[in-house]
Amino acid sequence: MERACVSFATLSISEYARRLASADPTPGGGSASAVAGALGASLVSMVARLTAASPAFATHADRMRIVAERGERLSSAFLASSDEDVAAFDKVSASYKLAKSTDAERTARTSAIQTALIGASDVPMHVVELALETVRLAVELVDVGNQNAISDAGCAALFAQTAARGAALNIRINIKSIKDETRAASYESRLSDMLAQIGILTEVGVVKVERAVLRS
Repeated sequence: MERACVSFATLSISEYARRLASADPTPGGGSASAVAGALGASLVSMVARLTAASPAFATHADRMRIVAERGERLSSAFLASSDEDVAAFDKVSASYKLAKSTDAERTARTSAIQTALIGASDVPMHVVELALETVRLAVELVDVGNQNAISDAGCAALFAQTAARGAALNIRINIKSIKDETRAASYESRLSDMLAQIGILTEVGVVKVERAVLRS
């Protein structure tokens, strides 16, 4: 009952961590992955604002303000997904507890489970989509952002990649139980494509950061 009334996204970091460490299955890895993405997107905003505020990067100021605002929206979307992940898990859990004494009940239960599994796959898929955009912005900042904050841009990419890979684990465990093989294959295809893009972009960005740090 308490979960339905609480937005995990509004909790303090210490309280969220306490609840994450409890025996309650939610919030769990899916929600935490979304929170990691929110941290990455927030770092994108920070680096963009530091860049916009520096006279040395005046030619990029307008673009950096756009990036900063987009980072804020991405962070908010990640945090919303952290709550949506909990709600989706609860629906899956509730569907498995439905009665199955009669053929009608079993049919209804199976349908409810399949619907819930799709919802529980859609939420982390959205997290991966948000992560891909966050990584793209982070790598842009590695290239054109304030070099005094280049390590923060690298961290933003890594947090976003963590969000995506954590979300991917949840997607894959759910689609194993989806009976619609075409839908399950579509999830896997989209997921694999986005993870590949995120992996390449993050690797490129982090290598650039490491080289810049070694030169400094």
